[in-house]
Amino acid sequence: MSLEKTKIIDPLTTYLSGGLTAGFVLVSVLFPEAMGKAISAALAWTTATWGWLYLAVVFGLTLGCLLLMAGPWGKCRLGGPESRPEYSNFTWFGLLFGAAIAAGIAFWGPAEPIFHYKTVPPYFPGVEPGTPRAAVASMTQSFFHWGISAWAVYVALAIPMAHAAYTKGLPLRFSTAFYYLIGDRVRGRAGKVIDVFAVVATIGGLATTTGLTALQVVAGLKYNYNFDLGDKAGYIVIAIFTAIFSFAVYTGLEKGIKFMGNMNIILFTGFWAFLFVFGPKVFFIELGLEAGGKYLSSFAPLSLFTQPGEDKAWLGSWTVFYWAWWASWAPFVSIFVARVSKGRTVRGLVLGCMLLPSLANFMWYSVVGGAGIHFNIGEIIDRHGVEAAIFGLVRHYPGFQAMAVVALALISMLFLTSANSAAMSLAMFSSGHEHPHKALRLFWALALGAVAMVLCGTGNLKSIQSASILSALPLVVLLAMAMASAFKGVRD
Repeated sequence: MSLEKTKIIDPLTTYLSGGLTAGFVLVSVLFPEAMGKAISAALAWTTATWGWLYLAVVFGLTLGCLLLMAGPWGKCRLGGPESRPEYSNFTWFGLLFGAAIAAGIAFWGPAEPIFHYKTVPPYFPGVEPGTPRAAVASMTQSFFHWGISAWAVYVALAIPMAHAAYTKGLPLRFSTAFYYLIGDRVRGRAGKVIDVFAVVATIGGLATTTGLTALQVVAGLKYNYNFDLGDKAGYIVIAIFTAIFSFAVYTGLEKGIKFMGNMNIILFTGFWAFLFVFGPKVFFIELGLEAGGKYLSSFAPLSLFTQPGEDKAWLGSWTVFYWAWWASWAPFVSIFVARVSKGRTVRGLVLGCMLLPSLANFMWYSVVGGAGIHFNIGEIIDRHGVEAAIFGLVRHYPGFQAMAVVALALISMLFLTSANSAAMSLAMFSSGHEHPHKALRLFWALALGAVAMVLCGTGNLKSIQSASILSALPLVVLLAMAMASAFKGVRD
């Protein structure tokens, strides 16, 4: 038996990342109040001191990806000149969109625009809340948070990772993306330390999504069916989700995961189409078009809006939070993107993984967010919480009880698909090979659930956001290095 098969874990990566995770959970359980205060203080310091870094790096990644697409490097084929794609364009796009979008878009889709509609973002001074101008401003801000900047974070990492993996024979790991900067040191301790950062950030990002999903499911059950699980509701839902994706990742149910991926696209498209057909169609179209134009004309100013000398609370709660969230998801999403994009050109990857998904997000927000504004679901959010937004929205549509079930199914399917991929990626990071041992996969699945319970069991949305921002800080610097690695790789 080869060493590759007998070596279950990479000791340095596994023990260091696992120890950090276990230590965080233990301290949080023993000293919850102290940990809460520490997280709040660290968040305030990070936002005030390093918020500009998140904004600058993501803007640079977006420009870099567009330059790679438009320049002569766009012809570079991931896997060599003779390599060809393994999947059709339709299947490829479905895989990319389903893996990267997750349940967050169902959580914030109806909620974010109404937040900005009631309290206009500081980038739009003088716009009165609750007016048609406020509706355009709110949708523009939402487009920005879910547009090409978000997808650029994944693409900037996937390009050098896929290029190095398929031309240099390196494993699909986070550290592989830095091969063109540090060379063979990615195989040594330097690469392992980089993978530790990826593990920690991924746990923070998935804990964010787990918490949002749990809060939303609890709200849906209570709002629609008056089914109250009590004070431990968050723990119960997270435990159920953790059991499901832990079983899936342990047994390797590829058929089940493929089924969930297909169901994601069907539920997502069907839900959107229902809201569009039975909603104010002209309002959706006009709002989406005007906000789209505003987004294009304001992209650079929005990207570099840092509020110098002002309070950074809004930036920390919205733009910085989103950029950190995307960054924390980048390690495991980029592995998936790299894997399914073998044989495609750099130009095709940027088009298919930045521009088309952004367009799909804009269509979702124009309808789902537009419906939230049209039906003014702000009162529902005030009374039942932001997690109840999508269920309050479907109350204005025919057959809302059935649509509530569809919404719950969509939220659950999106989350479980992403959680399974994340647990598998964590096991790959900490083992060093692409087919990690079942026990290691199970460990990281349970670790994801444990961190999510610590952060989200109380239903504290602020602590959920804080985890994402704090865990992604070192990763933002690594993403900038990955962009440099991408240019060096395709140039060489």
